Amino acid sequence: MRLVLVGNPNVGKSVLFTRITGIGVISSNYPGTTVEFEEGVVMYGGKRISVFDLPGTYSLAGSTEDERVATGLLFEKRPDCIIAVVDATRLEQNLVLVLQLIELGYKVIVALNFMDQARKRFSLDVDRLSNILGVPIVPTVATTGEGVDQLMQNVISGDVQRSAYVTRYDSHIEAFLEDMSEGQVATEKGFPIRGALIKLLEGNQLFVEQFPPAVQLAADGYREEFREEHGEDVEVHISRDRYGEAGRIASQVINKLERKLTLRDRISEATLRPSTGIPILLTVLVGIFLAVVLVGGALEELLLDGYALLVGDLFDRLAALIGGTAGQIIANGIDLSIQAILAIVVPYILVFYLILGVLEDSGYLPRVVMLLDGIMVRLGLHGRTIIPMIVGTGCNVPAILATRTLESRRQRIILATIVVMVVPCSAQTVIIVGTVGQYSGIMWAALIYIILFALILLLGRVLHKVLKAEPPSLAIEIPELSRPSVRNVIVKTWMRVKDFFVIAFPLLLAGSLFLEG
Repeated sequence: MRLVLVGNPNVGKSVLFTRITGIGVISSNYPGTTVEFEEGVVMYGGKRISVFDLPGTYSLAGSTEDERVATGLLFEKRPDCIIAVVDATRLEQNLVLVLQLIELGYKVIVALNFMDQARKRFSLDVDRLSNILGVPIVPTVATTGEGVDQLMQNVISGDVQRSAYVTRYDSHIEAFLEDMSEGQVATEKGFPIRGALIKLLEGNQLFVEQFPPAVQLAADGYREEFREEHGEDVEVHISRDRYGEAGRIASQVINKLERKLTLRDRISEATLRPSTGIPILLTVLVGIFLAVVLVGGALEELLLDGYALLVGDLFDRLAALIGGTAGQIIANGIDLSIQAILAIVVPYILVFYLILGVLEDSGYLPRVVMLLDGIMVRLGLHGRTIIPMIVGTGCNVPAILATRTLESRRQRIILATIVVMVVPCSAQTVIIVGTVGQYSGIMWAALIYIILFALILLLGRVLHKVLKAEPPSLAIEIPELSRPSVRNVIVKTWMRVKDFFVIAFPLLLAGSLFLEG
Protein backbone atom coordinates (compact mmCIF):
# COMPACT_ATOMS: atom_id res chain seq x y z
CA MET A 1 0.00 0.00 0.00
CA ARG A 2 1.27 3.46 -0.88
CA LEU A 3 0.57 6.45 1.35
CA VAL A 4 1.64 10.02 0.56
CA LEU A 5 1.77 12.98 2.94
CA VAL A 6 1.03 16.32 1.29
CA GLY A 7 0.76 19.78 2.83
CA ASN A 8 1.85 23.40 2.90
CA PRO A 9 5.25 24.23 4.41
CA ASN A 10 5.32 24.39 8.24
CA VAL A 11 2.14 22.40 8.90
CA GLY A 12 3.88 19.67 10.94
CA LYS A 13 3.98 17.23 8.02
CA SER A 14 7.52 16.00 8.75
CA VAL A 15 6.74 15.53 12.43
CA LEU A 16 3.68 13.48 11.51
CA PHE A 17 5.79 11.49 9.03
CA THR A 18 8.25 10.69 11.82
CA ARG A 19 5.36 9.65 14.10
CA ILE A 20 4.13 7.23 11.47
CA THR A 21 7.44 5.78 10.27
CA GLY A 22 9.96 6.36 13.06
CA ILE A 23 13.41 7.66 12.12
CA GLY A 24 14.43 4.82 9.79
CA VAL A 25 13.72 6.76 6.60
CA ILE A 26 15.42 7.29 3.25
CA SER A 27 16.00 10.81 1.91
CA SER A 28 16.06 11.01 -1.88
CA ASN A 29 16.44 13.72 -4.50
CA TYR A 30 13.78 13.84 -7.15
CA PRO A 31 15.49 13.05 -10.50
CA GLY A 32 16.77 16.16 -12.27
CA THR A 33 16.22 18.43 -9.26
CA THR A 34 17.72 19.25 -5.88
CA VAL A 35 14.36 18.95 -4.11
CA GLU A 36 14.35 16.23 -1.50
CA PHE A 37 11.57 13.94 -0.33
CA GLU A 38 11.57 11.20 2.26
CA GLU A 39 10.23 7.68 2.17
CA GLY A 40 9.82 4.96 4.76
CA VAL A 41 8.13 1.61 5.23
CA VAL A 42 5.93 0.73 8.19
CA MET A 43 3.83 -2.28 9.17
CA TYR A 44 0.45 -1.22 10.51
CA GLY A 45 -2.54 -3.47 11.15
CA GLY A 46 -0.81 -6.28 9.30
CA LYS A 47 -0.36 -4.15 6.18
CA ARG A 48 2.95 -3.09 4.72
CA ILE A 49 2.72 0.63 3.93
CA SER A 50 5.23 2.64 1.90
CA VAL A 51 5.01 6.23 3.15
CA PHE A 52 6.24 9.21 1.13
CA ASP A 53 6.70 12.69 2.58
CA LEU A 54 6.48 15.23 -0.25
CA PRO A 55 8.14 18.65 -0.10
CA GLY A 56 5.86 21.33 1.32
CA THR A 57 3.88 23.12 -1.38
CA TYR A 58 1.04 25.64 -1.55
CA SER A 59 -0.28 24.47 -4.90
CA LEU A 60 -0.15 21.72 -7.55
CA ALA A 61 -0.06 24.18 -10.43
CA GLY A 62 3.51 23.14 -11.30
CA SER A 63 4.91 26.66 -11.59
CA THR A 64 7.76 26.17 -9.07
CA GLU A 65 10.25 23.33 -8.61
CA ASP A 66 8.59 22.19 -5.37
CA GLU A 67 5.17 22.13 -7.07
CA ARG A 68 6.55 20.19 -10.02
CA VAL A 69 8.17 17.64 -7.71
CA ALA A 70 4.97 17.28 -5.67
CA THR A 71 2.77 16.73 -8.73
CA GLY A 72 5.43 14.50 -10.32
CA LEU A 73 5.64 12.25 -7.27
CA LEU A 74 1.87 12.03 -6.97
CA PHE A 75 1.73 11.19 -10.65
CA GLU A 76 4.43 8.50 -10.45
CA LYS A 77 3.70 6.89 -7.09
CA ARG A 78 -0.04 6.55 -7.74
CA PRO A 79 -0.84 6.50 -4.00
CA ASP A 80 -3.66 4.38 -2.63
CA CYS A 81 -4.36 7.16 -0.17
CA ILE A 82 -3.19 10.72 0.53
CA ILE A 83 -2.97 12.33 3.96
CA ALA A 84 -3.44 16.06 3.45
CA VAL A 85 -1.81 17.67 6.49
CA VAL A 86 -3.63 20.91 7.29
CA ASP A 87 -2.79 23.61 9.83
CA ALA A 88 -6.07 23.98 11.71
CA THR A 89 -5.10 27.51 12.82
CA ARG A 90 -4.89 28.58 9.15
CA LEU A 91 -7.72 26.52 7.72
CA GLU A 92 -8.69 28.77 4.82
CA GLN A 93 -5.22 28.93 3.27
CA ASN A 94 -4.56 25.21 3.75
CA LEU A 95 -7.88 24.11 2.23
CA VAL A 96 -6.74 25.43 -1.15
CA LEU A 97 -4.36 22.49 -1.54
CA VAL A 98 -6.99 20.03 -0.29
CA LEU A 99 -9.42 21.26 -2.95
CA GLN A 100 -6.83 20.59 -5.65
CA LEU A 101 -6.18 17.04 -4.39
CA ILE A 102 -9.91 16.33 -4.43
CA GLU A 103 -10.21 17.87 -7.90
CA LEU A 104 -7.59 15.43 -9.24
CA GLY A 105 -9.54 12.45 -7.94
CA TYR A 106 -7.19 11.32 -5.17
CA LYS A 107 -8.51 9.47 -2.12
CA VAL A 108 -7.85 12.01 0.62
CA ILE A 109 -7.83 11.94 4.41
CA VAL A 110 -7.35 15.31 6.09
CA ALA A 111 -5.11 15.43 9.17
CA LEU A 112 -6.27 18.57 10.93
CA ASN A 113 -3.00 19.35 12.72
CA PHE A 114 -2.23 21.87 15.49
CA MET A 115 -5.67 21.26 16.98
CA ASP A 116 -4.33 22.01 20.46
CA GLN A 117 -3.62 25.58 19.32
CA ALA A 118 -6.81 25.88 17.26
CA ARG A 119 -9.03 24.94 20.23
CA LYS A 120 -7.69 27.94 22.15
CA ARG A 121 -8.74 30.33 19.37
CA PHE A 122 -12.02 29.04 18.01
CA SER A 123 -14.43 26.15 17.85
CA LEU A 124 -14.16 24.10 14.66
CA ASP A 125 -16.99 21.84 13.53
CA VAL A 126 -14.95 18.88 12.25
CA ASP A 127 -17.99 16.77 11.32
CA ARG A 128 -19.52 19.54 9.25
CA LEU A 129 -16.23 20.16 7.47
CA SER A 130 -15.98 16.45 6.70
CA ASN A 131 -19.53 16.42 5.30
CA ILE A 132 -18.89 19.47 3.13
CA LEU A 133 -15.65 18.14 1.61
CA GLY A 134 -16.77 14.51 1.52
CA VAL A 135 -13.51 13.22 3.01
CA PRO A 136 -12.56 11.78 6.45
CA ILE A 137 -11.07 14.40 8.76
CA VAL A 138 -9.01 13.51 11.84
CA PRO A 139 -7.95 16.17 14.39
CA THR A 140 -4.26 15.65 15.21
CA VAL A 141 -1.42 17.07 17.28
CA ALA A 142 1.68 15.60 15.62
CA THR A 143 4.06 16.67 18.39
CA THR A 144 2.16 14.64 21.00
CA GLY A 145 0.81 11.88 18.75
CA GLU A 146 -2.85 12.81 19.30
CA GLY A 147 -5.04 11.40 16.52
CA VAL A 148 -2.23 9.52 14.73
CA ASP A 149 -3.65 6.07 15.52
CA GLN A 150 -7.10 7.10 14.32
CA LEU A 151 -5.54 8.54 11.19
CA MET A 152 -3.77 5.27 10.37
CA GLN A 153 -6.92 3.26 11.13
CA ASN A 154 -8.66 5.31 8.45
CA VAL A 155 -5.80 4.63 6.05
CA ILE A 156 -5.83 0.83 6.41
CA SER A 157 -9.62 0.53 6.60
CA GLY A 158 -9.94 0.77 2.82
CA ASP A 159 -13.14 2.80 3.26
CA VAL A 160 -11.73 6.07 1.91
CA GLN A 161 -13.48 7.02 -1.32
CA ARG A 162 -12.96 9.78 -3.86
CA SER A 163 -14.86 12.91 -2.93
CA ALA A 164 -17.59 14.23 -5.17
CA TYR A 165 -16.97 17.83 -4.09
CA VAL A 166 -16.68 20.27 -7.00
CA THR A 167 -14.94 23.64 -6.80
CA ARG A 168 -16.81 26.18 -8.91
CA TYR A 169 -14.92 28.74 -11.01
CA ASP A 170 -15.71 31.82 -13.07
CA SER A 171 -18.55 31.18 -15.56
CA HIS A 172 -16.19 31.64 -18.53
CA ILE A 173 -13.82 28.98 -17.10
CA GLU A 174 -16.76 26.66 -16.45
CA ALA A 175 -17.89 27.07 -20.07
CA PHE A 176 -14.40 26.15 -21.31
CA LEU A 177 -14.32 23.05 -19.06
CA GLU A 178 -17.70 21.93 -20.35
CA ASP A 179 -16.75 22.47 -24.01
CA MET A 180 -13.39 20.68 -23.74
CA SER A 181 -14.59 17.69 -21.72
CA GLU A 182 -16.95 16.59 -24.53
CA GLY A 183 -18.55 13.96 -22.36
CA GLN A 184 -15.24 12.48 -21.18
CA VAL A 185 -15.07 11.32 -17.57
CA ALA A 186 -11.32 10.81 -17.22
CA THR A 187 -8.05 11.10 -19.09
CA GLU A 188 -6.12 8.06 -20.31
CA LYS A 189 -3.98 8.32 -17.14
CA GLY A 190 -7.10 8.02 -14.99
CA PHE A 191 -7.45 11.62 -13.79
CA PRO A 192 -10.92 13.23 -13.72
CA ILE A 193 -11.28 15.22 -16.92
CA ARG A 194 -12.37 18.36 -15.06
CA GLY A 195 -9.32 18.39 -12.77
CA ALA A 196 -6.95 17.58 -15.64
CA LEU A 197 -8.37 20.45 -17.74
CA ILE A 198 -7.88 22.88 -14.85
CA LYS A 199 -4.23 21.80 -14.64
CA LEU A 200 -4.00 22.21 -18.43
CA LEU A 201 -5.14 25.82 -18.07
CA GLU A 202 -2.61 26.35 -15.26
CA GLY A 203 0.13 25.06 -17.55
CA ASN A 204 1.17 22.02 -15.52
CA GLN A 205 3.27 20.11 -18.03
CA LEU A 206 2.36 16.68 -16.64
CA PHE A 207 -1.26 17.31 -17.56
CA VAL A 208 -0.63 19.25 -20.74
CA GLU A 209 0.95 16.10 -22.19
CA GLN A 210 -2.22 14.08 -21.50
CA PHE A 211 -4.22 16.01 -24.10
CA PRO A 212 -4.02 15.90 -27.91
CA PRO A 213 -2.43 18.87 -29.73
CA ALA A 214 -5.84 20.24 -30.73
CA VAL A 215 -6.94 20.59 -27.09
CA GLN A 216 -3.57 22.10 -26.15
CA LEU A 217 -3.94 24.71 -28.90
CA ALA A 218 -7.51 25.45 -27.78
CA ALA A 219 -6.25 25.97 -24.20
CA ASP A 220 -3.50 28.31 -25.39
CA GLY A 221 -6.03 30.33 -27.37
CA TYR A 222 -8.39 30.46 -24.41
CA ARG A 223 -5.60 31.76 -22.13
CA GLU A 224 -4.92 34.64 -24.53
CA GLU A 225 -8.64 35.39 -24.86
CA PHE A 226 -9.11 35.31 -21.08
CA ARG A 227 -6.15 37.64 -20.53
CA GLU A 228 -7.56 40.16 -22.99
CA GLU A 229 -11.09 40.07 -21.55
CA HIS A 230 -10.22 39.97 -17.84
CA GLY A 231 -6.88 41.76 -17.71
CA GLU A 232 -5.18 38.90 -15.85
CA ASP A 233 -3.92 35.37 -16.44
CA VAL A 234 -6.44 32.55 -16.14
CA GLU A 235 -4.27 30.70 -13.58
CA VAL A 236 -4.41 33.77 -11.31
CA HIS A 237 -8.19 33.81 -11.58
CA ILE A 238 -8.38 30.07 -10.86
CA SER A 239 -6.27 30.56 -7.75
CA ARG A 240 -8.48 33.45 -6.59
CA ASP A 241 -11.62 31.36 -7.07
CA ARG A 242 -10.11 28.53 -5.02
CA TYR A 243 -9.24 30.89 -2.18
CA GLY A 244 -12.78 32.24 -2.29
CA GLU A 245 -14.17 28.70 -2.10
CA ALA A 246 -11.82 27.84 0.77
CA GLY A 247 -12.83 30.99 2.62
CA ARG A 248 -16.52 30.18 2.20
CA ILE A 249 -16.01 26.67 3.60
CA ALA A 250 -13.92 27.92 6.52
CA SER A 251 -16.55 30.51 7.46
CA GLN A 252 -19.15 27.74 7.77
CA VAL A 253 -17.19 25.60 10.23
CA ILE A 254 -15.27 28.11 12.40
CA ASN A 255 -16.68 30.13 15.29
CA LYS A 256 -14.30 32.55 16.96
CA LEU A 257 -13.85 32.40 20.73
CA GLU A 258 -13.54 35.48 22.91
CA ARG A 259 -10.16 35.41 24.60
CA LYS A 260 -7.69 37.76 26.22
CA LEU A 261 -4.22 38.41 24.91
CA THR A 262 -1.92 35.94 26.66
CA LEU A 263 1.73 36.32 27.63
CA ARG A 264 2.64 33.97 24.78
CA ASP A 265 0.75 36.22 22.33
CA ARG A 266 2.65 39.28 23.59
CA ILE A 267 6.00 37.51 23.28
CA SER A 268 5.07 36.31 19.79
CA GLU A 269 4.28 39.87 18.68
CA ALA A 270 7.50 41.16 20.25
CA THR A 271 9.60 38.69 18.23
CA LEU A 272 8.07 39.96 14.96
CA ARG A 273 8.38 43.73 15.49
CA PRO A 274 11.84 44.97 14.38
CA SER A 275 12.10 47.35 17.36
CA THR A 276 11.87 44.46 19.82
CA GLY A 277 12.58 41.49 17.54
CA ILE A 278 16.15 42.53 16.64
CA PRO A 279 17.28 42.93 20.30
CA ILE A 280 15.65 39.56 21.10
CA LEU A 281 17.44 37.99 18.13
CA LEU A 282 20.80 39.43 19.21
CA THR A 283 20.22 38.10 22.71
CA VAL A 284 19.38 34.65 21.32
CA LEU A 285 22.49 34.63 19.08
CA VAL A 286 24.75 35.67 21.96
CA GLY A 287 23.11 32.98 24.10
CA ILE A 288 23.75 30.35 21.41
CA PHE A 289 27.37 31.47 21.10
CA LEU A 290 28.00 31.37 24.84
CA ALA A 291 26.22 28.02 25.26
CA VAL A 292 28.21 26.41 22.42
CA VAL A 293 31.52 27.83 23.66
CA LEU A 294 31.08 27.31 27.40
CA VAL A 295 29.08 24.08 27.46
CA GLY A 296 30.96 22.69 24.46
CA GLY A 297 34.32 23.59 25.98
CA ALA A 298 33.45 21.90 29.25
CA LEU A 299 32.21 18.77 27.43
CA GLU A 300 35.31 18.69 25.22
CA GLU A 301 37.66 18.69 28.21
CA LEU A 302 35.58 16.07 30.01
CA LEU A 303 35.34 13.76 26.99
CA LEU A 304 39.01 13.97 26.03
CA ASP A 305 40.13 13.32 29.60
CA GLY A 306 37.79 10.34 29.81
CA TYR A 307 38.98 9.08 26.43
CA ALA A 308 42.62 9.29 27.50
CA LEU A 309 41.89 7.30 30.67
CA LEU A 310 39.81 4.72 28.81
CA VAL A 311 42.18 4.15 25.87
CA GLY A 312 45.47 4.30 27.69
CA ASP A 313 48.21 2.78 25.49
CA LEU A 314 45.75 0.90 23.23
CA PHE A 315 46.93 2.60 20.04
CA ASP A 316 50.62 2.17 20.94
CA ARG A 317 49.93 -1.55 21.19
CA LEU A 318 47.95 -1.46 17.91
CA ALA A 319 50.91 0.22 16.16
CA ALA A 320 53.26 -2.39 17.58
CA LEU A 321 50.91 -5.18 16.53
CA ILE A 322 50.75 -3.99 12.91
CA GLY A 323 54.38 -3.05 12.95
CA GLY A 324 56.53 -0.57 11.11
CA THR A 325 55.63 2.87 9.76
CA ALA A 326 52.28 1.61 8.47
CA GLY A 327 51.25 0.55 11.96
CA GLN A 328 52.15 3.97 13.38
CA ILE A 329 50.24 5.76 10.60
CA ILE A 330 47.09 3.65 11.00
CA ALA A 331 47.09 3.84 14.81
CA ASN A 332 47.69 7.61 14.90
CA GLY A 333 45.14 8.23 12.13
CA ILE A 334 42.38 6.35 13.95
CA ASP A 335 43.33 7.92 17.29
CA LEU A 336 43.31 11.47 15.92
CA SER A 337 40.03 10.92 14.08
CA ILE A 338 38.30 9.70 17.25
CA GLN A 339 39.75 12.62 19.20
CA ALA A 340 38.44 15.00 16.55
CA ILE A 341 34.95 13.50 16.89
CA LEU A 342 35.10 13.84 20.68
CA ALA A 343 36.59 17.34 20.50
CA ILE A 344 34.28 18.79 17.83
CA VAL A 345 31.19 16.75 16.98
CA VAL A 346 29.97 15.74 20.41
CA PRO A 347 30.73 18.85 22.46
CA TYR A 348 30.14 21.62 19.92
CA ILE A 349 28.03 20.37 17.02
CA LEU A 350 25.77 18.27 19.24
CA VAL A 351 25.17 21.18 21.64
CA PHE A 352 24.47 23.51 18.71
CA TYR A 353 22.00 21.15 17.06
CA LEU A 354 20.18 20.57 20.33
CA ILE A 355 19.73 24.35 20.62
CA LEU A 356 18.72 24.57 16.95
CA GLY A 357 16.13 21.82 17.49
CA VAL A 358 14.64 23.76 20.42
CA LEU A 359 14.45 26.95 18.33
CA GLU A 360 12.79 25.09 15.45
CA ASP A 361 10.24 23.30 17.62
CA SER A 362 9.40 26.49 19.48
CA GLY A 363 8.45 28.25 16.23
CA TYR A 364 11.08 30.97 16.67
CA LEU A 365 13.17 30.41 13.52
CA PRO A 366 10.47 31.58 11.04
CA ARG A 367 10.44 34.85 13.00
CA VAL A 368 14.17 35.21 12.43
CA VAL A 369 13.53 34.62 8.73
CA MET A 370 10.98 37.45 8.58
CA LEU A 371 13.17 39.86 10.57
CA LEU A 372 16.22 39.35 8.35
CA ASP A 373 14.47 39.04 4.98
CA GLY A 374 15.20 42.67 4.09
CA ILE A 375 18.94 42.19 4.61
CA MET A 376 19.09 38.85 2.80
CA VAL A 377 17.23 40.17 -0.26
CA ARG A 378 20.06 42.68 -0.72
CA LEU A 379 22.37 39.68 -1.04
CA GLY A 380 20.13 38.06 -3.65
CA LEU A 381 18.67 35.59 -1.15
CA HIS A 382 15.56 35.00 0.97
CA GLY A 383 15.23 35.53 4.69
CA ARG A 384 14.89 31.74 5.02
CA THR A 385 18.52 31.31 3.93
CA ILE A 386 19.61 32.57 7.33
CA ILE A 387 18.76 29.11 8.70
CA PRO A 388 21.44 27.26 6.67
CA MET A 389 23.88 29.98 7.72
CA ILE A 390 23.04 29.35 11.37
CA VAL A 391 23.41 25.62 10.73
CA GLY A 392 26.79 26.36 9.12
CA THR A 393 28.12 27.78 12.37
CA GLY A 394 27.76 24.26 13.73
CA CYS A 395 29.03 22.39 10.66
CA ASN A 396 29.27 23.37 7.00
CA VAL A 397 28.34 19.88 5.76
CA PRO A 398 24.61 19.95 6.71
CA ALA A 399 24.52 23.66 5.85
CA ILE A 400 25.55 22.88 2.26
CA LEU A 401 23.01 20.05 2.19
CA ALA A 402 20.35 22.54 3.33
CA THR A 403 20.94 24.74 0.26
CA ARG A 404 19.06 22.11 -1.78
CA THR A 405 15.77 23.48 -0.42
CA LEU A 406 16.21 26.83 -2.22
CA GLU A 407 14.10 27.54 -5.29
CA SER A 408 16.78 28.49 -7.81
CA ARG A 409 20.28 27.40 -8.78
CA ARG A 410 21.39 31.05 -8.47
CA GLN A 411 20.38 31.24 -4.81
CA ARG A 412 22.04 27.89 -4.09
CA ILE A 413 25.31 29.13 -5.60
CA ILE A 414 25.26 32.38 -3.60
CA LEU A 415 24.42 30.68 -0.31
CA ALA A 416 26.86 27.77 -0.77
CA THR A 417 29.67 30.21 -1.59
CA ILE A 418 28.97 32.31 1.49
CA VAL A 419 28.75 29.27 3.77
CA VAL A 420 31.98 27.70 2.48
CA MET A 421 34.05 30.89 2.40
CA VAL A 422 33.01 33.04 5.34
CA VAL A 423 30.62 31.26 7.74
CA PRO A 424 32.79 29.95 10.62
CA CYS A 425 31.99 26.37 11.64
CA SER A 426 32.37 25.08 15.20
CA ALA A 427 35.96 23.95 14.56
CA GLN A 428 36.89 27.47 13.44
CA THR A 429 35.00 28.88 16.41
CA VAL A 430 37.17 26.76 18.70
CA ILE A 431 40.29 28.32 17.16
CA ILE A 432 38.89 31.87 17.19
CA VAL A 433 37.61 31.77 20.75
CA GLY A 434 39.90 29.19 22.32
CA THR A 435 43.18 30.36 20.76
CA VAL A 436 42.81 33.98 19.66
CA GLY A 437 40.52 34.86 22.55
CA GLN A 438 42.73 33.22 25.13
CA TYR A 439 46.12 34.47 23.97
CA SER A 440 45.29 37.80 22.30
CA GLY A 441 42.12 38.86 24.10
CA ILE A 442 38.38 38.55 23.50
CA MET A 443 38.30 41.86 21.59
CA TRP A 444 40.51 40.40 18.85
CA ALA A 445 38.25 37.36 18.64
CA ALA A 446 35.22 39.66 18.37
CA LEU A 447 37.01 41.63 15.63
CA ILE A 448 37.42 38.43 13.58
CA TYR A 449 33.63 37.88 13.72
CA ILE A 450 33.00 41.50 12.70
CA ILE A 451 35.31 41.05 9.71
CA LEU A 452 33.58 37.77 8.76
CA PHE A 453 30.17 39.47 8.96
CA ALA A 454 31.42 42.29 6.72
CA LEU A 455 32.76 39.70 4.26
CA ILE A 456 29.35 37.97 4.18
CA LEU A 457 27.70 41.25 3.19
CA LEU A 458 30.43 42.10 0.65
CA LEU A 459 30.53 38.64 -0.95
CA GLY A 460 26.72 38.48 -1.09
CA ARG A 461 26.50 41.87 -2.80
CA VAL A 462 29.18 40.96 -5.35
CA LEU A 463 27.53 37.64 -6.24
CA HIS A 464 24.13 39.36 -6.36
CA LYS A 465 25.47 41.81 -8.95
CA VAL A 466 27.36 39.20 -10.97
CA LEU A 467 24.55 36.60 -11.05
CA LYS A 468 21.78 38.77 -12.47
CA ALA A 469 18.15 38.09 -11.41
CA GLU A 470 15.99 39.24 -8.56
CA PRO A 471 14.76 36.66 -6.02
CA PRO A 472 10.98 36.29 -5.80
CA SER A 473 9.16 37.62 -2.76
CA LEU A 474 9.21 35.65 0.47
CA ALA A 475 6.17 33.59 1.46
CA ILE A 476 6.44 31.83 4.80
CA GLU A 477 4.11 30.64 7.51
CA ILE A 478 4.65 32.06 11.01
CA PRO A 479 3.64 29.27 13.43
CA GLU A 480 2.59 29.82 17.01
CA LEU A 481 5.27 29.88 19.67
CA SER A 482 5.05 26.55 21.46
CA ARG A 483 6.84 24.37 23.97
CA PRO A 484 9.44 22.18 22.19
CA SER A 485 8.98 18.42 22.27
CA VAL A 486 11.98 16.67 23.84
CA ARG A 487 11.49 13.65 21.59
CA ASN A 488 11.35 15.71 18.40
CA VAL A 489 14.44 17.71 19.35
CA ILE A 490 16.42 14.53 20.05
CA VAL A 491 15.28 12.86 16.81
CA LYS A 492 16.15 15.90 14.67
CA THR A 493 19.50 16.30 16.41
CA TRP A 494 20.37 12.66 15.71
CA MET A 495 19.35 12.97 12.04
CA ARG A 496 21.67 15.97 11.64
CA VAL A 497 24.62 14.60 13.57
CA LYS A 498 24.27 11.34 11.63
CA ASP A 499 25.06 13.28 8.43
CA PHE A 500 28.41 14.25 9.92
CA PHE A 501 29.32 10.66 10.78
CA VAL A 502 28.24 9.39 7.35
CA ILE A 503 29.76 12.16 5.22
CA ALA A 504 32.46 13.99 7.17
CA PHE A 505 33.97 11.31 9.42
CA PRO A 506 35.22 9.04 6.59
CA LEU A 507 36.90 12.08 5.00
CA LEU A 508 38.34 13.05 8.37
CA LEU A 509 39.75 9.56 8.87
CA ALA A 510 41.20 9.43 5.34
CA GLY A 511 42.70 12.89 5.79
CA SER A 512 44.30 11.94 9.11
CA LEU A 513 45.86 8.80 7.59
CA PHE A 514 47.12 10.82 4.61
CA LEU A 515 48.69 13.53 6.77
CA GLU A 516 50.27 10.96 9.06
CA GLY A 517 51.74 9.26 6.00
